[in-house]
Amino acid sequence: MAADLTTWHPGAPFDLVTTHYAHPAMPQLDFYDRVSGWVAPGGTLLIVGHLHAPGATGHEHHPPAEASVTLADITAGLERTRWEVSTAEEHHRPVAGPGGRENTLHDVVVRATRRP
Repeated sequence: MAADLTTWHPGAPFDLVTTHYAHPAMPQLDFYDRVSGWVAPGGTLLIVGHLHAPGATGHEHHPPAEASVTLADITAGLERTRWEVSTAEEHHRPVAGPGGRENTLHDVVVRATRRP
């Protein structure tokens, strides 16, 4: 099944909603807010996304700037009365770039459980 997640609506909530490096046709934080609404009470939301540091280099194909978010922006959007954030981390990983040059990619990982 293929669907446009900026307009699609699930028929029922899910126990797990996950997004990895999505580049939606809407602002990134709005997209995360949208998909978080699909999580059932007691379910898990897992976000893995791009975290761009000023001047950072990565692989040849850089994601659009609007696909980059900060850890603080994501966690601020998860209301403490509705969500328990169990993981909120930034990761930096080396990758081989053009010509064998080593680059560092920056990621953000957030895992939260929707309160019943």
